[in-house]
Amino acid sequence: MDAGVNETRVPRHRLLTRLADASTAPVIVISAAAGSGKSTLAAQWADADSRPHAAVALAPHLDDPAPLGLLLVNALEGFGAPARRTRAVVTGAEPEFSAVLLPAIRELAASRTRPFVLVVDDAHLLVDEGCHQLLAAVCEGVPPGSTVALVTRDATPEWLARMRTEGRLVEVRDLALDEHEAARLFADIAVPIDGPALTEVLEESEGWAVGLYLAALARRDGHGTATGDFRRFVGDYLQSQVLDTLATDQRDFLVQTSVLEELNGPLCNAVTGRVDAESVLDDLARRIQLVIELDGQPPRYRYHHLFSECLQAKLRADHPQSPPLLHAKAARWQADQGDIDAAVRHARKSGDLRLTGSLVWSGIIPCIGSGRPDRLHSWLVDLDDGQLQKDRWLSLAASWLALQEGDGARMQRWALVAERHAGRDWRRRVSTDEYCASLATLLVLIGQSLTDVVALSTAALEGLPPDSGFRPPTAWLRGVALTLLGRLDEGRASILQAESLAAALDVPVIEADSLAFLGVLAILGGNRDAGVHQITRSMDLIHRHDLDRLATTAHTVTAQAFALAVVGDRRAAETAFAKARRLSGLVTEIAPWFAVTGRLIQARTAMLLGDGATARILTSEAARKMTPDLEGTLVESMLVDTRASLRSMAVESGSAVVLTSAELRVLQFLPSHLSFPQIGERLFLSQNTVKTHALSIYRKFGVSSRSEAVLKAQSLGLVEPPAHG
Repeated sequence: MDAGVNETRVPRHRLLTRLADASTAPVIVISAAAGSGKSTLAAQWADADSRPHAAVALAPHLDDPAPLGLLLVNALEGFGAPARRTRAVVTGAEPEFSAVLLPAIRELAASRTRPFVLVVDDAHLLVDEGCHQLLAAVCEGVPPGSTVALVTRDATPEWLARMRTEGRLVEVRDLALDEHEAARLFADIAVPIDGPALTEVLEESEGWAVGLYLAALARRDGHGTATGDFRRFVGDYLQSQVLDTLATDQRDFLVQTSVLEELNGPLCNAVTGRVDAESVLDDLARRIQLVIELDGQPPRYRYHHLFSECLQAKLRADHPQSPPLLHAKAARWQADQGDIDAAVRHARKSGDLRLTGSLVWSGIIPCIGSGRPDRLHSWLVDLDDGQLQKDRWLSLAASWLALQEGDGARMQRWALVAERHAGRDWRRRVSTDEYCASLATLLVLIGQSLTDVVALSTAALEGLPPDSGFRPPTAWLRGVALTLLGRLDEGRASILQAESLAAALDVPVIEADSLAFLGVLAILGGNRDAGVHQITRSMDLIHRHDLDRLATTAHTVTAQAFALAVVGDRRAAETAFAKARRLSGLVTEIAPWFAVTGRLIQARTAMLLGDGATARILTSEAARKMTPDLEGTLVESMLVDTRASLRSMAVESGSAVVLTSAELRVLQFLPSHLSFPQIGERLFLSQNTVKTHALSIYRKFGVSSRSEAVLKAQSLGLVEPPAHG
């Protein structure tokens, strides 16, 4: 049998000539209905064109700026130098998305050293506005001699209108086979057809490649020509001329595995319960062109999208209870292979919230302690509040996500839901129950008294499994609390334990935090060289793992600025200090001791740099954030000492630009595409408050517009600049 939808043997000379003539166009849109041969044309173009081609194959789960951004960076890297820094700033969250990522990916495209063609296949699958902004940035950055081709079922995106008017866009819409190409198709599969009959088939199919191909097969097999609804005809034909010709076990295999985006032998064995999937896939790929082998080893496959749609429709009709079970099996197999992203996608489709929750929680540490802060958001985004609150691990994950996104009210709400799941006596079970211990770690971070932090974190270290990624942050929080309570030896021992656990369990952000905290203590204690060495080691970890954009590294960058100021490296200290202040503005709804100590170390840094005005602002903010439980601790002593140092400064010297933390938070959003009301929504402020802060920033910068304020902030290092390379 030679059943399949594949017209690669029919050269599309007319279209290839048009694409060759358009080789100087920076953007080409190939737009036509499903089954029109768009991907086939792109493949023939790659064979005929001398430039290197890379194809980005989209899928529904890539309708998210973060994973799409990584995919585009990977593709663009193939045309030039590695793009480590651009990869590190990939995010879908504002303000970094429009202020940092979009210009970075535009510059990455522009920096490629040789002409290329980047094909974005199935672009119609992208609905998210941020995804379209990413594609627009790549299109705007494409260098002379290179081309970005969007292959889509939809019309040309509206954001390409300007490029159309500038003559920099070529649109290829008519992919219908002409009479010569149709005749070639029929001849290639040895189906005789005369001129009038060919004309009739062309009229009925309107030159639709799939329709013509299947009509030829139907004619060859004595089933006449295609008429009427071609999508229905495709389904009917695939059923009668493909599925019905297969053995029952092969047909069942295809139907059951249709839930998979990409297939391989072990995964299909896990989903179907078979042991011979490798040989079945190999046989089907040779016999049915609709089973497409992908590049690479071990062998991987996918189903033609029309075939996959037909198979999934059959699965839902004949076995409506099966899709959730098959997705659950796929989720467990992907989790065993370490692909948590794919596992979570399948788990969500299975509807099994308990499975979804366990998988999300198993991968949460890399989400909250790595350079990929959008990952947790992508896992939870398709789940509504009703689903999240049904599973205890999902509720706890939702609270972490809200903390990560700076949504204090939502964070507290989900923490309360998690407490309900834990039960009224959860505090008594922290040392024996992993869930209660995990909840305790969250609560000590977002705000407990220092004595409660010590008690809860001590118990949590007993309740967490030995290999839990939450043990390092728990030990670190315990060590910080003990230190601030004046129990210095115990605190140091706990922080050293956190550093050791973080190194063993691969939680680099806590390893860096531990070194930075110990370094600051050493400097304050008079051991400057040892402290500077520890802080330098901490920053090496931050840079090595691309963690320097996480708001939670604010105190580590603060420690760096402090150390540089102590050793007299003024220029480097000022750069690090601006970055520390910027990151601190993003940290909200966190333990008071964190906010107070961070500002006090920054105030000391400002004084070392001779910036008394900024030091005074920071000290005042720290004093306002003091809570009763911090009285009589090292935090209060630090505040008293800082105030005394301020009084001893001879003049109110320093920067002419002194922004409050609230103004700094608003400043981070000014380079973005967001309006003042939209900024307010993200910062949980009114539009008027945002406007007031913005006008204050303009006045302090001596500028009169938002764009001028952004340029000034970039020159001062107070907003994150676009990544380079």
